[in-house]
Amino acid sequence: MVGENLLNRIMQGYTFKIKEPARIEPLREYDEATEKYSGKVRLGPNGELLNYVAGRPFPNFDRNDPQAGQKAAWNFYWRWVGDDYKNAGALKEGKIIRYFLDRDGSERRGDVINISIRARNRVTVDPKPVIPGYEHIDWMQIIADEYPRDSAGTTVLEMRYASPRTEDDFYVYLPSLRRVRRVPPIQRCATLAPGEFNYDDVNSFNGKITDFKYRLLGEKKMLGNFAQGHLPYHRKTGDYLPLNEEWEIHDVYVLEITPKNSEYCYPRKVLYLDKLHFETLWTMIWDRQERYWKEQFAFRYPFNLPDGRHIYSVGTVVIVNVQNGRSTLVTVGRNYNYGYRPSFFTHATLQTVMRGGAIR
Repeated sequence: MVGENLLNRIMQGYTFKIKEPARIEPLREYDEATEKYSGKVRLGPNGELLNYVAGRPFPNFDRNDPQAGQKAAWNFYWRWVGDDYKNAGALKEGKIIRYFLDRDGSERRGDVINISIRARNRVTVDPKPVIPGYEHIDWMQIIADEYPRDSAGTTVLEMRYASPRTEDDFYVYLPSLRRVRRVPPIQRCATLAPGEFNYDDVNSFNGKITDFKYRLLGEKKMLGNFAQGHLPYHRKTGDYLPLNEEWEIHDVYVLEITPKNSEYCYPRKVLYLDKLHFETLWTMIWDRQERYWKEQFAFRYPFNLPDGRHIYSVGTVVIVNVQNGRSTLVTVGRNYNYGYRPSFFTHATLQTVMRGGAIR
């Protein structure tokens, strides 16, 4: 019901309470899009998604289908995450709060801004279900470091294309060089120093779906939390585990992910996806020697949209490298549907940063 590392901590004396699970239904318009469009969705010969418009691609997939893993992966990829969002939009600081914990208990802090837009699968904010002229793009995002000073100003522009044959566009502005560089997609594997996340750990799994193979390993009950009480949660200095947070038991799908490219950084990753929203409760990663490597869990919390409707949002996410003893905590506090325009996600924004401007 928990990752191996947390189980060890429980055996060492970590305790918590278990409460009744929070249940927040998917947004009405997302369910309506699923009902309207899912009947025509198919998988192509290489696992690509055909005839997709919006909503959940495969709401009633057969768990015994040989392609069940691929379908679950697409359900995860096109889960509801708003038509756009700002991570930390719900936090008073207005930026993601990260803490990097070393094995000896010492901590460092880092702050970052992250803004993202969906060009497709739009169900609330006009234009929908797709932004005209951007049908070839799934999503775009900006990530900008604000603290500490030695990394402040480093800004990433990323674009994910719909075609399985088109690589992501990945641009980085580096203040030390005063220039924008296009970096190859393999850079997604680079660890976001000094933490333990890389770009494909964002949202638990952020890789291009058609670059991987999938197996649905089954169904389980796992501990999680869709009703985080404090942002960030209370904890002891030097320790990533929450205090005074109650956990819940959720039904999940267990999805194994392996890369088609043998040089990819993670040879095996397993996601534990809650059945209602296809959000990840746990992520577990093994290295090339099949040794347990990283363990990640993610909390959510209840949140109200501007129109007052109740949804869930991303709270605190923790990744632990069990081999080196380091961990990273990220308190996200995501807010949705600002109405960002696609023109924001361009080189012009990187040029603004280069001239000393800020992203807010």
